Amino acid sequence: MPAVRTTFRSQNHRGRSCRDFPALTVTFNVLQLMTIAFVWLLALVPLTLMALGATMLRAVRPAAAPPGAG
Repeated sequence: MPAVRTTFRSQNHRGRSCRDFPALTVTFNVLQLMTIAFVWLLALVPLTLMALGATMLRAVRPAAAPPGAG
């Protein structure tokens, strides 16, 4: 009696690969990259706004100081 070969694939998917559906593979890859880019933007935009605000405060403070105070 031959040994039973076990795989992680079911009987329905045996022999199929991602090459059978290249459009689906490309779509998933694009969605993954867009998700990564969106998360990076969510992280970077608040930091950029805080840095811009700090730079503006530094620029405005000397102009707002009373004459002779500095």
